[in-house]
Amino acid sequence: MKTLWADGKIFTMEAEGNFVEAILVEDGTIINTGLKNDLLPLADHLESLNGCAMYPGFVDSHIHLIGHGEKLSYLDLSTFSSIKQIKETIATYVTNEEWYMTEGWDDNKLDEGRALTCSDLDFITETAVVLKRVCRHVLVANTTAMNLAGISKDTPNPIGGVIGKDENGELNGLFYDEAQRLITEHIPLPTTEYLKKIIASSIEDLKSNGFTGVHSEDMSYYGHYKVPLQAYREVVKNGFRVHLLRHHDVFEQMQGEETTPFIEFGAMKIFVDGSLGGRTALLSEDYSDEPGERGIEVHSPEKLENLVKLARSYNENIAVHVIGDQAVEKVLDLIEKYPVAEGKKDRLIHVNVLRADLIERMKKLPVILDLQPIFVASDFPWVKERLGASRLDWAYAWKSLLNDGFDCSGGSDSPIELADPLLGIDAAVNNFYLPEQELTVFDAVSLYTSGSAKAIGREHKRGLILPGYDADFTILNNVLDKTNILSSSVEKTVVAGEIVYKKKSETI
Repeated sequence: MKTLWADGKIFTMEAEGNFVEAILVEDGTIINTGLKNDLLPLADHLESLNGCAMYPGFVDSHIHLIGHGEKLSYLDLSTFSSIKQIKETIATYVTNEEWYMTEGWDDNKLDEGRALTCSDLDFITETAVVLKRVCRHVLVANTTAMNLAGISKDTPNPIGGVIGKDENGELNGLFYDEAQRLITEHIPLPTTEYLKKIIASSIEDLKSNGFTGVHSEDMSYYGHYKVPLQAYREVVKNGFRVHLLRHHDVFEQMQGEETTPFIEFGAMKIFVDGSLGGRTALLSEDYSDEPGERGIEVHSPEKLENLVKLARSYNENIAVHVIGDQAVEKVLDLIEKYPVAEGKKDRLIHVNVLRADLIERMKKLPVILDLQPIFVASDFPWVKERLGASRLDWAYAWKSLLNDGFDCSGGSDSPIELADPLLGIDAAVNNFYLPEQELTVFDAVSLYTSGSAKAIGREHKRGLILPGYDADFTILNNVLDKTNILSSSVEKTVVAGEIVYKKKSETI
């Protein structure tokens, strides 16, 4: 059946200001665009937009889909403003189970102005309590959890991680980056049935926010990779597109896994450093608010090089978590030494802190930058103290990066941030803290449309409204402008020509 979409403003996103009056869709693909009167005789069905605005389907280029689903179902600590409040609430949630875990606490928002420690949680003795920081690069565990994990003050730091201690050398319950595994590997693993429910609820929420797909990385945190992958295969049969990055621990094992029209596999995912909030992002100079500290290098230089070589042996690209400038430098050294296969691009995720010399090197390489505009709203103003004024010229420099010609995509990093494209677009357009880095609405929307398509080499098939492209659309009640982004709403979400979400009170 051929469906004509018309009676609204349809933005192709091919160039700023480009729109068409109508589009004709058949078998999940756009087959023509043009004037309504010209295309209507070819259609079997008319789907009226009733004055709404249609954009190419929004895609979150950096999310943890399972984590997003779990956040919908558990206690979210990101809204809490004090340790006292966290303790009082946790006490009502902990049951008689052996382990209790949740996440989201942010010491930058807490009245006490410090991180949680085991002393805050040791009033709970029968249950092992683990609370992950909002960045997911730090967790705090109570003494019961550390005892179950066999951790003592003499336990050595693992490569790429730090076990926190107080001024007396005693455990404080904090575990940074790779050290978190010393605790989390003892937590019982979820089943495929549990993950199916989480994935399904996550996708329904994402579709309601206008997402037609996401890029996620979930293959190394829930036991053998086949456990979450089987859950994905049973849930995602149509109606949503999932691009799965492959964590370096399972990358080689996953070679040969078959894609489907709605599940595909991508680059090797590598973490090089941590987060600015936890002071584990790898910087070339000391943190301004903690002299002597420059962050954590997740892998030894030898292991990082071997991971890149492994990806290249399969002619694959890499998708690398790099927040600090020193982390970026280490990855650029390896990308220059081991070039990516012709026609592919490596993905640099976050790139919060850069330098002018790194920019010049990046310009010569086939890379795409995976940005999270919403980080600005979350990280300022405290990040100014972390970095100091001298590093802000190339920190969160989204506009400068676009002006320098870099291809950029847009993501939320949910559950660390909220998975709402309108929040991300608004953060990019209305940048209170860095007004010189404000994007136009067109550029901001492009991050979540054509940019996300470029991140996975699908720019000739997705991210634009043109003949031959997938019929994935996000339909909003408004044409977005600088003033109305947060007051706009998703009316319909369309994947492969099918309406997969419809606003309950919709009038179209």
